Amino acid sequence: MKKYAIVTDSAAGLEQSFIDEHDIKVLPMSVIVEGIAYKEGLDKSVAEIYELLKESGEGAKTSQPTIGEFMEIFNEIEENDEYDSIISIHASSELTGTYQSALSVSEEIEKPVTVIDSKFGSYPMGQMVARAVEGRRNGESLEEVEAEINEIIRNSQLYLLPHSFSQLKKSGRVSASQSMLASLLKVQLQLKFEDGKVVVGHKVRTKKKMGSHMLEVLEGHMKKDGLETLAVVYAGDRSLADEWEKAVREALPDLKLVFEPLVTVAGVHVGHGTIAFGLIKGR
Repeated sequence: MKKYAIVTDSAAGLEQSFIDEHDIKVLPMSVIVEGIAYKEGLDKSVAEIYELLKESGEGAKTSQPTIGEFMEIFNEIEENDEYDSIISIHASSELTGTYQSALSVSEEIEKPVTVIDSKFGSYPMGQMVARAVEGRRNGESLEEVEAEINEIIRNSQLYLLPHSFSQLKKSGRVSASQSMLASLLKVQLQLKFEDGKVVVGHKVRTKKKMGSHMLEVLEGHMKKDGLETLAVVYAGDRSLADEWEKAVREALPDLKLVFEPLVTVAGVHVGHGTIAFGLIKGR
């Protein structure tokens, strides 16, 4: 029986074992440190790239897969009789051009392609890919899977507590005035996603107040949205995730926790030492 191919990019943060086990085609993004480009998972591991960012991350940049790389994967699938169609899930189109590249290349092949703008990256996007894997295993149609993924998009959120305001300013994720305010007054910023864009969600003066605020937010998601699982996502420094694990388990003991590193292309913009929280309402 033929099946649909699953294509994504490295912003989904998938483990290599999961990629291999479930036959997922992943286009790697690159992190550029001191003029040298590293493809996550190919040239260096996530941990190795974060070490580079810790030591020389100021001014680091990212780059998306080339059109040629998209063409190579899509043509490979086109010529493989094992697949009859493709689902291609990519990082927010507000933050990178991978979605648009996939859309453009999809018009060049004959097999039907469903291209999805995840409007996120990291944990929520990874869960969308996992849903595509589940749907393929269960023999669901692309239309059914697309509808389910769109439901995940509507119910997802990713909160970030950034470490580096200077990188956020350079990348355009926050304004120069917001960055200056945060740096000079020691203001703590919470970022979140709105329709694919990263926006400032909350500002407080101390880390302690930010910690209390985040626990209140998470408790609200549990009570109002039926939240069951929280992803604690860390940029290079697992010890910070351990601190949050203790705080969350004490305040919200019924919440299931999972841990994963923040994808390095996001870590470039928010800085080594950033903590994020990924969730899907009702799950």
